[in-house]
Order: sequence, then C-alpha cells, then structure tokens
Amino acid sequence: MAQIKLSDTEIKDIAMLADLPYAWGKLKNSTVVISGGTGFIGSYLIAVLQMRNKKYNDNISIVSLSRGGGEDCENVKYMSCDVTQSIAIKEPVDYVLHLASNTHPQQYAKEPVETITTNILGCCNLIELAREKKAKRFLLTSSVEIYGNGSDTPMQEDYCGYINCNTVRAGYNEAKRVSESLCQAYIAQFGMDCVIARLARVFGPDRKNDSKAIAQFMQNAVRGENIVLKSKGNQRFSYCYVIDAVSGILKVLLDGESGEAYNISEDDEGLTLGDYANYIAALGKVKVVFDLTNRQTGASTAEYALISSIKIKNLEWQPMFTVKDGLYRTHKILTGKWV
Repeated sequence: MAQIKLSDTEIKDIAMLADLPYAWGKLKNSTVVISGGTGFIGSYLIAVLQMRNKKYNDNISIVSLSRGGGEDCENVKYMSCDVTQSIAIKEPVDYVLHLASNTHPQQYAKEPVETITTNILGCCNLIELAREKKAKRFLLTSSVEIYGNGSDTPMQEDYCGYINCNTVRAGYNEAKRVSESLCQAYIAQFGMDCVIARLARVFGPDRKNDSKAIAQFMQNAVRGENIVLKSKGNQRFSYCYVIDAVSGILKVLLDGESGEAYNISEDDEGLTLGDYANYIAALGKVKVVFDLTNRQTGASTAEYALISSIKIKNLEWQPMFTVKDGLYRTHKILTGKWV
C-alpha cells in the first residue's frame, strides 16, 4: 500500500474511507495522474485508491509524479518528474490531480522560488496535460492560505482576504491564488472541467519533517520534550486530519461542480492554538513552555483563520474525525502506544 509503511490503524482508516458511499463508479477502470504522489497527502490518497482496487476491483491505474519517483507496484506507476517542466505520459489519462507543493514555513523560507514555481508552473503543466489528454476532470489542491490574514468570522469560499504581496512569505499564498485563477482561465478558454479543494491546515502521522506549529508540537510530544510555543497561543485556525483531507479531496473530485472551490476542514471545536498545544502536551506527558523572542521564519501572521465547510457539506461530505480525535490518533500511531 503506497510508498510509506502504514500502521494497522491507518490501514483501517483508509479502508473505512474506501467504504464510504461515494460515486466511486466514476473512477472505475480509469487512469489517475497525481502530482506529489509520494508526499504526505498524496501517499494516503494513493493508498485509498489501492484499497478500492483491492476490495472492490475498481481497476484504477495511478501515475504518481514526484521528484524522487518510486518503485512501481500493482496499479501504481511512479515517475520521477519535475512538474515545472512539460510532462509527457504515454497512456490515456482520465483524471489529473495537482498536489505537489512546498507546504510548510521552513520550505517557504528556504525555497521561496521553488514554492512559487512548483505551484504555478506545476499547475500550468498539469492542467495542460489534462487538456492534451482530454481528461474528464482536473483537480487543484489549494489552501486556507489564499484567505491571507483571515477574518473575524469563518471564511466562506467567496471571501477575498488581504495578503501583503510584497513579502517572501506571500509567495505560497499568491501562488495558490494564481493557480486557482489559471483553472478559471482554462475553463473559460478551453472548456475544461476543473475543481478546487481548499485545505485547512492538514496534520497527521507524517514521517517527514514538517515545520507547521501543530506538527512541531506533536514531534516534541512524541520525543518526550516540552512543547515550545512561540506566541501567546491565542490564534484560532481550522485544521484537518489527513484522512479527512483525502476524503474531502475525493468528494470534490467526484461530486464537485466545475469551476467551484470547496473548503475542507474539521468542525471547529472552539479551541485556540494554545489549547491544542496543551492537549498534545498532555498526550505526551510534557509541558508547554513559551519562547516569544524567536518567531519561526516563514510563519503565518494570521490570528483568526477559520474556514467554513458548509459548501462541501452540501455535497453530503462529513469529516470522520474531530481535531482532537486526529491528534490522539497521530500521537498513538507515531509512538505505537495505544491505550
């Protein structure tokens, strides 16, 4: 199952997702191209499609594009590919999903140019591939970051937030915005079928280094180290456990309306970043300490960035987990200590 070694709990969650009453028939006997297929979200997405093949004989062929490639396995072809360059695939293609992107603050700071080009040029090359192959649908994964500094109320998809574009940190936000605009341009000019999945801050048992705050808290807790909070912790953000992120992406792919963007998030629990830090600290039996003098480079300046998931829920999507559920599962999966 995919490129990462999954725990029994993750495999059960993936099987539960694969059993949901989605319009899976649209994917049967199809070929799906996924950029970022060896990334955190992409690996789980591929695992779900593999599970559909295993349990339901859906015969979904998957082409995973990533810089590192991978070892081919049943129904999955891994291609070493730079998505900022033109992409050539021999086989027919039914669906194209663009997931490849730098996704956390340290990457934004260290690779600001690549952050922009992977998103924008990657989107251009992937959507052009979809057009050339006459694919049924193109899906772009976007982000809560397109809303910029946020709002004092949960943001719906028609909200246009403020972004100071004259900063390095804005490269990710603006690249996602341009990529969304590119989808609209291809719809208008070429009649393409495109949908957009705007993800909240995604978390889960990522085995790779991730510098997002929640991921850093979890890494500290797993190692038995105190959690370092580099702010007062009053921020209110929307989050999404990785399984629900994949569930939402698939729902948008299968049932979303062309040209529309959909927020994907767990339901708000009314907790601050500091509250979640304390919850994670309790899981790891460690403490929360404050360091207000050393703010992480590339970190978001948003203080209140909750997003509304009403629109995707109108497609009959529901998250399977709460944020606390996801944090609990993440800690237990990474430590192997279930109670």
